[in-house]
This record gives sequence, C-alpha cells and structure tokens, in this order.
Amino acid sequence: MIEILVQSLEGSTLNIWILSTAWFWPSLEIFHFIGLSLLLGSMLIIDVRLAGFVKQMNIMATHRLLPLAGVGFFINLTTGMLFFIGDPARYAVNIGFQIKMLLIIIAGLNALWFAVKISPMLIDWDPYADTSSAAKISAYVSLSAWFGVLLLGRLIPYVGTG
Repeated sequence: MIEILVQSLEGSTLNIWILSTAWFWPSLEIFHFIGLSLLLGSMLIIDVRLAGFVKQMNIMATHRLLPLAGVGFFINLTTGMLFFIGDPARYAVNIGFQIKMLLIIIAGLNALWFAVKISPMLIDWDPYADTSSAAKISAYVSLSAWFGVLLLGRLIPYVGTG
C-alpha cells in the first residue's frame, strides 16, 4: 500500500516542483518551525495549567490559545504533507517519521477525548482551582505526545529506515 503511494508521488509534477525550486524546501522548513512554535507553545501553556500547575492562571484564559494551536497545526499539516510529497521514499520508511505520525494520532485522539469528555465540564470549574484527574491525564498525554513529535521530527534526518 505505502509502496503504491510512494510510486505515485515520486516523479509527480508537485514532487518535481518541490525538489527543483531552490528556496522552496528551506521556506517549508521555516514555516514548519513557525507552525510548530504556535502549536507547541500554545499547547505547553494549556497543558501545564490543565495538569494542575500555575493555578494563578485562569484555566479558561489558557483555552483562548486553542485557535493559535489550530493555526500552528494547519501550517504543520500543510508543510508536512509537502515534505512527504517532496521525498516520499525517505519519509515512508523512516522509523522516526512513522513514530512521529503515531504520536500525532495519539495527540489527536487525546484532543478529541478532551473536547468530548473534559471541555464541557470546564464551565463548572473554579478557574483557579486544581483540575480533575481526567484533565491531568489528558494534559500529560498531550505534553508527552507533542514533546515526542518535536524530538522525532528533529531526528528524522538522522535515524535509519525500518
């Protein structure tokens, strides 16, 4: 299945354009870093408060950062897809990339669980009180997953295949 995807992307018009445009790949790297900063910076503040730390910060105020995290995720989704299209054979078999994608799925499922189970309860919480055990678990899963995504993203050029 993955071989078919790689074969269909290699030599495609977009693949050739990405690889032949001198400043496109470095520009993607810059935008990917900006997206990562928005996403992880926002999630760090949200998750640290959700984990029960910095209680002098209003928990509802931290959630105003979610749109910034969303913008960062969209930037990274777009640039990440272009990276994959630009060099599908390298990314498809790279163990760092594969684990990174797994962690992104875990972070996404955790965000969905937070949105469905925890977020509706926020309106009843004291904005400066400690958070529930479920909120803390969600925060630690999020922090762990996104920290892993960051580390593995940096390791992709250096770790081997399969």
